[in-house]
Amino acid sequence: MRLKTFTAPTMSAAMALVKEHMGADAIIVSTQDIPGSGVRLTAAIDSEPEFDIGIGTGVDDGLGAPSLDELIEEAEAALIRHSVPERLRLRLCDAMGRERNPGNVQQLLASALDEIFEFTPLPEKSSPRAIAFVGTPGSGKTLCVAKAAARAVMKKRRVAVLTSDTKRAGGVEQLRAFTKILKIPLGIIKSPDDLRNQFEAVRGSDLVFVDTANCNPYLQTELATLGEFLQSVPSEPILVCPAGVDAEETGDIANAFAECGTTRMLITRLDVASRLGGALYGADTGNLSLCNVSMTAQVADGLTAISPVALAKLLIPARHSHKKTSFAEVMK
Repeated sequence: MRLKTFTAPTMSAAMALVKEHMGADAIIVSTQDIPGSGVRLTAAIDSEPEFDIGIGTGVDDGLGAPSLDELIEEAEAALIRHSVPERLRLRLCDAMGRERNPGNVQQLLASALDEIFEFTPLPEKSSPRAIAFVGTPGSGKTLCVAKAAARAVMKKRRVAVLTSDTKRAGGVEQLRAFTKILKIPLGIIKSPDDLRNQFEAVRGSDLVFVDTANCNPYLQTELATLGEFLQSVPSEPILVCPAGVDAEETGDIANAFAECGTTRMLITRLDVASRLGGALYGADTGNLSLCNVSMTAQVADGLTAISPVALAKLLIPARHSHKKTSFAEVMK
């Protein structure tokens, strides 16, 4: 019997992941409410009888289906195209090699991604903590705050937005324009005491989003300042990381922000990036779970929760397709 755990904002979304990843025959073993994040389901399915599937022999099943080693070879080629560093690539291939019922190449890779990474979407209903978006200059924090707020408003949640991004030219004005359209309050914070006072003032909101100032992860003074802000109120920092970036650099950045208490990564620029290896390596190096992605520059399109299956489909587009598959197309 195979067991897998799925986390999603709602029960229906979790059930959809179970059906997509394990099929209609899966049985729900347990359910658990996760405050501020949604629900967690553990599902089980009877495995096919174990047998030697000819790893490394190229044995065919008589119906033209590829062997496990051929599927792994195809998956590894896709990981190389996405510039996934060797250390992470080998771990994923090792996980795929242990799969006894691989299905197709996307399902095989999805199973390995599910083993290596945690997938924990941002809360949609409410959270007792402020959701603080952190990251380097140009990563897309302000747009993510606007998208998260817009999504929550459309779901009829009470929302408040705070920003400490007061030094960047136009930072406050950009966010003020978004919050004005959404008709939600915007608080300007310049110190940990400001954050503490303003958070208390809007604590009755279902969700409080914080746009933090740009932080250079290689300057300990800036990391210390960010940490002081984050520790002044109950908060969860979310690292905003663009796709299409250098893997080793992203690993260093993820480690630095993890020291400030960051536990999740949100990937941006999926509409324009062709390689996801850097972001995945950063999440793995910093021990960060993958939560959501930003796939367009349009605020109304919001943030999309990511799953192992959707990520695998993005990494390995449909066969015979010579075009880059967008995340929007994957999620249809």
